[in-house]
Amino acid sequence: MEDSKLLQGRDFHRMDLADSNFNEINLRASKFFSVDLEACRFANCSFKNITIESSDVTGMKINDIPVSELLRIFHENKK
Repeated sequence: MEDSKLLQGRDFHRMDLADSNFNEINLRASKFFSVDLEACRFANCSFKNITIESSDVTGMKINDIPVSELLRIFHENKK
């Protein structure tokens, strides 16, 4: 785990990490801009205090519920 400190606080630009596995990774307070997460799977992750803005959520599901449906229901009930 000490070796991982070498990557802490670094900037990563134009990298191809497709088909990678991340297990027990700490990305707390990291920022993601123009990142392609298409077809990724997140399990047993903490999404506390996450902000998603100006992003395409087409096909995204949370616990097998389409996010587009959740947003539609939210906006209908907001009126």
